[in-house]
Amino acid sequence: MATALPQKRRVRLSVAPLPNLYARVYAKRGARELARLAAIFALSKTETGRLFCVSRQAVDEWYTKGVPVGRIADVGRTADLAKAFHEQFQAERIPQIVRAPLPGLDDQSVLAVIRARGTVPVMEMLDRAFSFIPRS
Repeated sequence: MATALPQKRRVRLSVAPLPNLYARVYAKRGARELARLAAIFALSKTETGRLFCVSRQAVDEWYTKGVPVGRIADVGRTADLAKAFHEQFQAERIPQIVRAPLPGLDDQSVLAVIRARGTVPVMEMLDRAFSFIPRS
């Protein structure tokens, strides 16, 4: 009994769609990181928009279409900061911590500092807070 072999298909690849493919892949990655940081910090879409200086509607668009390529680095750095908070603090306390004024941040909240100056001052504050080595 003879079996039929599948027919070979010719596929043409063009170079033009590759940049779009990379943009879509990174945009989807940015959407996952955005969702993760919003969950860790317990942010609504409105609060997430304020954090990145965009509207709630823009955040909705980021969730569905992905984060714009020009904003992926901002979202990534903020997601890394959220992960650092998640590793250092109990999860249920993080939303209160990021909203309370902290002396190490000139009596501003973590969210306010991220919005105004980025993640670097907050990361530096965390490094100072957890680099204390008690003397024996």
